[in-house]
Amino acid sequence: MLYASTRNSITKSLGSAYFTDSIFATSKDDVTGGGYARHLRHLAAPKPMSEREKVLAEMAEAEKQAADAYQGSNARKNHLSGAVVGFSWSPDVEEAFKQLAVEGSSKLLVVVSILCCADQALSSNFWLDR
Repeated sequence: MLYASTRNSITKSLGSAYFTDSIFATSKDDVTGGGYARHLRHLAAPKPMSEREKVLAEMAEAEKQAADAYQGSNARKNHLSGAVVGFSWSPDVEEAFKQLAVEGSSKLLVVVSILCCADQALSSNFWLDR
């Protein structure tokens, strides 16, 4: 117990971020290059699991793959095949927006546009003082 507390105190005082690995050696062979390679293989090896844990892990992986593949109703798709969508404003509306950018403007622009037919739109714009 004294060894463990001393080791922990030294690690904390030197800064645990500087130590990337921790090896518990019981023989001289454990601190050689081959011993360290065995240690790394042990860390990389799959963890022992019971049969129930294996089934649960497989279920979790299957759920994750299904969730990654499911796009749901939130999937955003562009069905326009490269077509450009934009607003076609009259020159009056464009000029009104430019006037809004003028510093010190105390106006509020209201633009109402109603699409009534395939190529016709009823539009109106007016200014309100704030």
